[in-house]
Amino acid sequence: MQRIPALDDDGLDHRSAVRFLISIVGKQKAATLWGAVTSAVWMGSQALLPVTIGLAIDRGIAEGDRGGVLWWSTAVLLLGVVRAATGIAFYRHSIITRTVSASLVTRTVTRHVTRLGASLRRQKDVDSLIATSTSDSVTIGLGLLFAGRLVGAVSAMVAVTVAVLTVSLPLGALVLVIVPALSGLSALLLRPLHAKQDTYRSLQGRLAGRAIDIASGLRVLRGVGGERQFAARFRADSAQLRTADASVARAEADFEAARVLVPGLITVIVTYTAALFTLDQRLTIGQVIMLYGFATFLTMPLSDFMEGMSQVTRSMVAARRVTTLLNIPVPAQATAEATADVPRTRGEAHLADATSGLDVPPSTFMAVACAEPSDAGLLARRLARFEAPGEPELAGDPWASLPLPVVRSRILLCLNSDRFFAGTLREEVTRGGEAAAADIEEALRTASATDVVDALPDGLDSPMAGRGRTFSGGQLQRLRLARALLAGAEYTVFVEPTNAVDAYTEYRIAENLDRFCATHTDGRSALVFTLSPLLLRQAHQVAYVEDGKVVATGTHEELLKSHAAYRTLVASDEKAPVKP
Repeated sequence: MQRIPALDDDGLDHRSAVRFLISIVGKQKAATLWGAVTSAVWMGSQALLPVTIGLAIDRGIAEGDRGGVLWWSTAVLLLGVVRAATGIAFYRHSIITRTVSASLVTRTVTRHVTRLGASLRRQKDVDSLIATSTSDSVTIGLGLLFAGRLVGAVSAMVAVTVAVLTVSLPLGALVLVIVPALSGLSALLLRPLHAKQDTYRSLQGRLAGRAIDIASGLRVLRGVGGERQFAARFRADSAQLRTADASVARAEADFEAARVLVPGLITVIVTYTAALFTLDQRLTIGQVIMLYGFATFLTMPLSDFMEGMSQVTRSMVAARRVTTLLNIPVPAQATAEATADVPRTRGEAHLADATSGLDVPPSTFMAVACAEPSDAGLLARRLARFEAPGEPELAGDPWASLPLPVVRSRILLCLNSDRFFAGTLREEVTRGGEAAAADIEEALRTASATDVVDALPDGLDSPMAGRGRTFSGGQLQRLRLARALLAGAEYTVFVEPTNAVDAYTEYRIAENLDRFCATHTDGRSALVFTLSPLLLRQAHQVAYVEDGKVVATGTHEELLKSHAAYRTLVASDEKAPVKP
């Protein structure tokens, strides 16, 4: 079983596309050497078959030597066995190389994107990430798969040229001239193909990014009537992509035509010349058959050579895109060590934001009601340091002065867009299934998700599909809430964590959150951005935000009495009455 090589701290060399590909090959030195050997032997054994057949005719059949016929027939058989064995070994190696190479690229990109975090927000960077995630790693794997076939093709063409020279010096010289010449002319078609594929990849990434934006914001688009405008932009981008695709298809068609034409021309030229030499009695029948076999065989390595060049060109385009993404600098704060001094103020420090005026006391269940829904997400991301503007601080220490790992260990942002991966439910809700059973039970009970787990055949050990596709939106929301509570962060920030559940379940969650924050003595706080009266009523304190500023604070009942705008806002989001 081939193991995927581990990546060191420096990862793969991404100073250029060529260095990147060489670095991937360097991680598989033994496998690369084995692939080159099996490829060369596989192609070389095929190149020798016409020689043995021609010798069997000249030295066995033509001379009536049965021993010679038997000897050379045995040689043909042995070459066939070697060809079959090395061909199987080479193709198996090629598939492994493709898989390992694609995995190394994916690991490298994933690790770098994780380090970049929220700094990856320019649209160009996001488009590059989408294209890299969807196709570039596979393309690089295919390019390195065909690199081995290139080695075999070149070795076979060299072997055939040498063999033809030994049979007939003029014909060998002819092959030595026309093979590089026609191959070089065909290679000229790679440059326009290279450029058009690069353009196509860029447009493909941009269109995929726009599709994701539309899908994720469809509800908002419908609310503001922006569907037609975004649909028009998508159609325009699709038209550009279709044009680029047609251009790539024409370039590929030209290259494929050359890939078929060049070997055919070589076969015709060599065979015709050999026939003329035979008429002049300069060649024997066995030598003519040998030369015809060489010419016919050349179609395979030439075809592999040209296809390999095409695939390697594509992998260069993909590698250039990957290195562009990998060369995005990681912010200095993101590379800070997590071992930096952390203020020992858990349960005592206030989380504050000077820009909005929000002040969250420790060990509390606090709610924030925003007059503008967009302010909720912006303020939540700013408090968790996913947005640059603003001056959030904890215990008087600005977030900007603390290493990013410290910030992430103390405050957790929980959004409804957070994803689940494939695995068991226990692994996805906890950190690899390491949480204590009592803590898991408490988190599920607080999130009112116990019934979700009980309904599964194997409980927490039941498999969970990627993105939790087998669960409803409300179930996912409750499991997401339980996962956030199990993380044990000092401050957990939620944005509308119950908008997909029914009123009664929401009421139970509100009560449970109140009890959770009140009973935990380790300083945990829950900050919920919501307009739900059920959550607002249970919160220890409510902050009302208008135009990004806190204009009033107090309990839900106090704000209902003292602030008309708050009362109007909350009434518009009132759910059906609940009778617990």
